[in-house]
Amino acid sequence: MQPSPLHLENYFFTRIHLDACEDPACQDVEGSGALKTQTRCQPHASDPLRWMVTLVLSLDQDADAACPPYTAEFEVVGFFKVDETFAEERRNGLVQANAPAVLFGAIREMLTNLTSRGPYPAVNLNTVTFIDDVKAPSAPPE
Repeated sequence: MQPSPLHLENYFFTRIHLDACEDPACQDVEGSGALKTQTRCQPHASDPLRWMVTLVLSLDQDADAACPPYTAEFEVVGFFKVDETFAEERRNGLVQANAPAVLFGAIREMLTNLTSRGPYPAVNLNTVTFIDDVKAPSAPPE
């Protein structure tokens, strides 16, 4: 095992919204609904080693399914720093693939914690990968 070249400096939730279905039939619905994510990765304007990453996760009703026990939307913002020894040409991919996965874990914990106190069984999200979401670097905000 070796330490990751990506360091989480801080994160916070900017949106936490959770609704429990009021229909008693919801308790018999399998699964947790349709999961959607959006990510934004922005390098710092003056420090290419620092990044701000935002992950939005929505848990909605599947198009073909009954109401899930819970619907939710979470937004979490994280501040990351890439180790200066990590190859510059690989930094963008490192951040876009790994930072959202770290934030996803924070949302997973929050969702499980909140739903464990709800009227239906707790929701525990499966692990995911963001490797396929890696894009060309975008310009830092001004």
